Amino acid sequence: MLAWSLIPQGIPDITLFLIVGSGAAMVFGMSKTGFGSGISILAVPMMIYACSHKATLAVGIMLPILIIADYVAVISWWRKWSIKTVLALLPTTVLGIAIAWVALAGFQYMRIDPRTSAANAWLMLGVGMIAIAFVGLHILKRVTARNTTFRPTRGHTALAGGAAGFTSTLAHAAGPVITMYLLPQRKSKSTFVATNALFFWTANQIKLIPYLHLHMINTETLGAGVVLLPGIIIGAMLGRFLHHRVGRTQFTVIVYTLLALAGGHMCYKAVSQLSR
Repeated sequence: MLAWSLIPQGIPDITLFLIVGSGAAMVFGMSKTGFGSGISILAVPMMIYACSHKATLAVGIMLPILIIADYVAVISWWRKWSIKTVLALLPTTVLGIAIAWVALAGFQYMRIDPRTSAANAWLMLGVGMIAIAFVGLHILKRVTARNTTFRPTRGHTALAGGAAGFTSTLAHAAGPVITMYLLPQRKSKSTFVATNALFFWTANQIKLIPYLHLHMINTETLGAGVVLLPGIIIGAMLGRFLHHRVGRTQFTVIVYTLLALAGGHMCYKAVSQLSR
């Protein structure tokens, strides 16, 4: 009965919320501890569906869940990350978060849902196309036997950080951006996952500032996070289990496949919105 009372008001189908919302939480947990961030983008539409297409509510619920999953991931991969990589990304990440904060405030002022606006549709389309193009370039490189390690320049790092901060704040959609930045650097599986976890732990703590300021996080969203907490724990355990049983080549194939699926889904979602 306590868990039932924590479910946000306005959810017409509580069973759907519990089942699909818990599934989204499991995906978050898995992505943070075993399969990078490629899979996490799939949880975004799941949570919106769980909330009966109440996008603003879904976005508010997701950030506390993400932060809980971040803590699990950071503890699981403690000090296995590349701190230099995270610190290099942070300056423009903060800038991207600030720009998205202004955008969200504008959406609220104009009473526009940030996830159904034309601006966000074009944003999702751009990120999705970049993700698919990146997968295509990886396949081309493998076919032509160019197996070199990507060494990002300051420009690459600045662009990745800014795009991640903006897309993460606006739509929790920075997973493909960071995957595209980290994976070609050919870090070990553990370093890749740990660096990804530390980056999002840091970025999501910063995102609390605009979300609290705009009242996107409240007692209802926090209560929903408590209800869905078991899904995060189960997903984290499953992700950790799979991480140690999947080889580097398989791991890369899985992450790129998930990245392609995520990019395709984002393109489909964006085109659907723009065609209405």
